Amino acid sequence: MRVGILLLILISTLSCANEHNRTTQRATSPEYSLKDTLDYTYHTKKEISSYFVGDSVRTDTAYYKITYPVFGNTQIDQALHGSIFIEHENNAEEGARAFLDGYNEFVEENSTTYVNAVWYKDANSKIILNTPLFLTLRTSIDEYTGGAHGNHLTFFSVFDLDLSKKMELTDLIATDKLKDLTKLAEKHFRRKENLSDTSNLAKDFFFPDGIFALNDNFGLTKEKLIIYYNEYEIRPYAEGITTIEIPYQEVLEMLNARAKRYIKSIQ
Repeated sequence: MRVGILLLILISTLSCANEHNRTTQRATSPEYSLKDTLDYTYHTKKEISSYFVGDSVRTDTAYYKITYPVFGNTQIDQALHGSIFIEHENNAEEGARAFLDGYNEFVEENSTTYVNAVWYKDANSKIILNTPLFLTLRTSIDEYTGGAHGNHLTFFSVFDLDLSKKMELTDLIATDKLKDLTKLAEKHFRRKENLSDTSNLAKDFFFPDGIFALNDNFGLTKEKLIIYYNEYEIRPYAEGITTIEIPYQEVLEMLNARAKRYIKSIQ
């Protein structure tokens, strides 16, 4: 038995820690609230490792948890699948097995003599806007697999309900308007960061050649276009995330006909 690692075979403990809950919910985020048009349920699955770390006072173990919406409509669920299971898992069971197998193998390695911090992965996908034409999904992942700190990732996805398709930013911008949108987003970015129009972005940011670039990680809320950059994407981890929010009235003329219908449906 390894130091600091206890293999507990407690059927009651494991059964309590394995969850597969189903609750019917509607999007309730006050920031992005709008009356839903499609019913869905949130499914939650949680599994834990059988390897426990602890002492006489406290025990802990690795866990995998995921919460995600299920519409019961095959086309919609398939369209959302890749934005929920970011690492291309086929389902929650496969995701849990892969993550916990990785932890268990780490514990069992001959070179592992002590585990002072357990792994975890907590993924949460939430519908933040649900309209007759499109919906916006936000997937947040909080994960730790050793090292100085964990990873925190957020991904926005916009889905066209008629096409049952995830939309790219270029799917919503009018022909020849992408440069205009880039300039507008950069204006908002510089204002947010208190930068002048001529400040060199290469000094503090990771934009290639110091030139501002849009990210395809974007979402449509009730009032704004959100462009989101995760940690490490354009700045050091310690500087955190970057969010650019552009009101629709500023970007409307840059949108194509489909995107304009989207916005009209929520105003």
